[in-house]
Order: sequence, then C-alpha cells, then structure tokens
Amino acid sequence: MEQHVHAELIGGPEDGRSFIIPAVDADLPMGEFAFPSPRDGEDPCSPYACYNRRDQRADGVWRYQYAGEQNVAP
Repeated sequence: MEQHVHAELIGGPEDGRSFIIPAVDADLPMGEFAFPSPRDGEDPCSPYACYNRRDQRADGVWRYQYAGEQNVAP
C-alpha cells in the first residue's frame, strides 16, 4: 500500500498544478479538497476553488477536476 500518490489539477484557477498527497485508504487519495482562491481586493480565504478526484492516468498520477467555488472548504 502506498502512503503518498502524485496528483494533478484540471481546470479552474489551479489548472496544471501537480503535487504529492497522502493516500488515505486502500491506495486512494482523498476524494475532494479545496484551495483558497483569492482575487484582487477580496478576503484571501474566500472563496475556495474545489476539486474532486476524477481518475488515474496510466502513469499512476491521480487527476482532480475543478468543481467550482464555494465559500467554505469541504
């Protein structure tokens, strides 16, 4: 069982970002997460750009699809 996996973000303000995240259960990384998505002149903690686990590439990288914004982190 892997303890960490590679992830890539698709769409939204973090498009193309890649990083390593912990695998939480049976080699699966978390199902969703959010990043603060500050804009000019707005509170730096609102809104959050949300991403949902989509699929895994042939090279083992998990892809997360942009799922929109919300005012609180999931």
